[in-house]
Amino acid sequence: MVIPTKKLKKKRIQLIVSLVAVFSFCWILFSYISSLSNDEGHQFSYSDAIQIEVPQKHPIHGIDVSHHNGIVPWNHLTELEIFDTVSLKFVFIKATEGRSLQDPNFHVNWRKAKQKGLTAGAYHFYIPTRDPIEQAKNFCKMVQLQEGDLPPVCDIEVTNSVSHKKIRKDIKAFLNYLTDYYHTKPILYTNTRMYSDLFNNEEFTDFPLWLASYETNTIVDADNLRFWQYSKHGKLEGNSKSWDYNVFLGDHSEFASLLIK
Repeated sequence: MVIPTKKLKKKRIQLIVSLVAVFSFCWILFSYISSLSNDEGHQFSYSDAIQIEVPQKHPIHGIDVSHHNGIVPWNHLTELEIFDTVSLKFVFIKATEGRSLQDPNFHVNWRKAKQKGLTAGAYHFYIPTRDPIEQAKNFCKMVQLQEGDLPPVCDIEVTNSVSHKKIRKDIKAFLNYLTDYYHTKPILYTNTRMYSDLFNNEEFTDFPLWLASYETNTIVDADNLRFWQYSKHGKLEGNSKSWDYNVFLGDHSEFASLLIK
């Protein structure tokens, strides 16, 4: 059967339109995937030293520790080379939790970190059901910061069924108390979900952000983002536990400008 000329032209046009649509979709998909793999600072390479994939572009890496890690092998830590051009430069150390809990290893870890020449910072694990000012006072009693230290950190990872409105209000009160006490803006540590739900607004943009994100090699686009906790499964010679690894998303001068003056 002979297909009429008009119908043949129509089918050709439909075929061309379909091919253009498919090509456009493939191009958009390719561009998106490329943007993920080429996202600035987030190209990963495997490190035999710590047995995880590491974002290699930024040179300033660190860990965070608490009594849950047990005895920290400080000698191995300071001698560790993640890559030839990347080594550990800083450590965040748990100091307090809630209104009264204090990490039993804090003072030892703090002293050892300083002795080994690491830039040290202290963090408070925030409990949303506890009074924010009492929590801030607990931290301030425990931690004396000085020139060259990292700013204090508020670590919030859970809501404990407290409303978002109250958490935002209380966290702001906690951060403001630490700002007045230490005369520097505290760092806010949280995960991507809580950042999206609670802290992705102008109220918290003045505070440096430290974000935990393990599922992808991309991270939120936030002007105040300074630290990225990219893995919680890193290894460290001398201790069989898993360790949190972090990277500062900037250069050495930007890192220095963040430290307490």
